[in-house]
Amino acid sequence: MLEVESVEKKFGELVALNGVSFKVRKNECLGIMGPNGAGKTTLFNVISGFLKPDRGDVRFRGESIVGRKPSSLVRMGLVRTFQLIRVFRQMSVEENVIAAGGGIEELERVGLEKKRGWLASNLSQGELRRLSIALALAAKPKMLMLDEPFSGLSVSESRELERIIKSLRDEGIPLVVIEHKLKELFRIVDRLIVLNYGEVIFEGLPEEAVRDRTVIEAYLGGNGV
Repeated sequence: MLEVESVEKKFGELVALNGVSFKVRKNECLGIMGPNGAGKTTLFNVISGFLKPDRGDVRFRGESIVGRKPSSLVRMGLVRTFQLIRVFRQMSVEENVIAAGGGIEELERVGLEKKRGWLASNLSQGELRRLSIALALAAKPKMLMLDEPFSGLSVSESRELERIIKSLRDEGIPLVVIEHKLKELFRIVDRLIVLNYGEVIFEGLPEEAVRDRTVIEAYLGGNGV
């Protein structure tokens, strides 16, 4: 579904991504983790068209997407959410999803159909996060990228979001998830890649990552760039 090949990105002398390569398979939930500043958000921005890589290629469903605008990628089915929740807070829940081209179906998938008449500004943090996912689902994604979906959520809100993410994976939507909350991430992903200093230092199963010396040193030995 998605192939990232030898991607490099610099900001002046700062190397944010250095030869990053990985693939996302059909019906898979791939997690991306790493210390603060390791390059995770830069990688998401490159994949989703907000940044152009200096070198390397990104292919979605076999087609190179480097240089395409984010709106073009959404039409192709590559859809992302953001760490900072982007919804219309002075519109109702239902008006939000209608504005994104969806309807009650998307609200049902995230458990918000009973609050469709509420102003978005009156929702909890967890409900706002679910609304942002409903807006993404309105675009009919063939792949969904989630940027720190568990950020700021309570334990109960996190559990509900876990259930929703797993249900989307079971529907056959491939997912890529950046997350700092490792317990939550490990419960939803099939496979992990770990970034540090803009490079992939680990790729494998979650239970393998916690025993990997390179990963442990990256988290305990200081932050990346």
